Amino acid sequence: MALVAVVGANASENIVAEPEPMEYVKVCDAFGKGFFYIPGTETCLRFNGYIRSEFIYTDNGAVETTDWRYRGRLNVDARNDTDWGMLKSVLRFQGNGRGGGDGNLEITKAMASLGGLSFGYSTIFFSNVHDDGWQKAAFDAYYLDDEAVYLQYTYEFEGAGFSATVGVQDTVSVVAAPAGSNVYDPYLGAKYEGEWGNVSGEFAGSAIYDSAADEWAWKASALIKANDSWSLKGWYAADNGGTKYVTGGSAPAVSWEWGVDVVYNLNDAFLVWAGYTDADFVDAERYGFGARWNPVSGLSIRPEAIFGPNFSQARLRVVRSF
Repeated sequence: MALVAVVGANASENIVAEPEPMEYVKVCDAFGKGFFYIPGTETCLRFNGYIRSEFIYTDNGAVETTDWRYRGRLNVDARNDTDWGMLKSVLRFQGNGRGGGDGNLEITKAMASLGGLSFGYSTIFFSNVHDDGWQKAAFDAYYLDDEAVYLQYTYEFEGAGFSATVGVQDTVSVVAAPAGSNVYDPYLGAKYEGEWGNVSGEFAGSAIYDSAADEWAWKASALIKANDSWSLKGWYAADNGGTKYVTGGSAPAVSWEWGVDVVYNLNDAFLVWAGYTDADFVDAERYGFGARWNPVSGLSIRPEAIFGPNFSQARLRVVRSF
């Protein structure tokens, strides 16, 4: 009996609690590459971004300058399906710096959308609907590419390739708002995307009312792609010279600006581009050309050059994206 008691006591002392089963991260392929499920939820998450180093040489006819600067960007993208459509949110952290100093850190995007309704802080629709910025570093001409707090709704005509948008944003006008008040700018626009054999196209139009300037600005653009190698884009923006939306405030008296660029993909790793822009002020013409080389996946090297009356600039950007 004593032996049994001892054996029983030892057995009870050696009991080990079973660990809780581990929940591994699962791939989420519903929204594209790079997403994974947040454990215990139906929400899919993706992290991406880049780091960039850029050297710039500028000659404005009177003085020559150089600038060496850097940027870091991190995007956090969360999505899940609901009965009302996809619920999406994007948070972007970005820091810029130059020389030997530490960079700043800012939130340059904090937006959410449910179906066609979108709100938060992001690139303004007046720029975004035309896909401004592309992959070129310098040749964005004088055109405004700014961010603002906004609320908008986009309706997509299913199967037609056509969408229409209405919204309102906090102003980015060069005209100051009255003291103690805010000024909000309504906007609208439309976009069409289609394919015709080996050719595809994107056509967009937008208009925004600058409430502080009491004036409308508008823009139209067209992008044509052929055989996965060539693309040609042209655009025209105008107002009556009083808003910031045509040239970003660099020349407030400007009432129009236009531009065109062509891109040729030699292969998956290398492309070249050339472009031209002009606006209605003296010496506004700019010619540009450049290249983008991806020696390995996730790394690109981008030399560029811009020329105009009494102006020249050369840039070299090295970008590691992930």
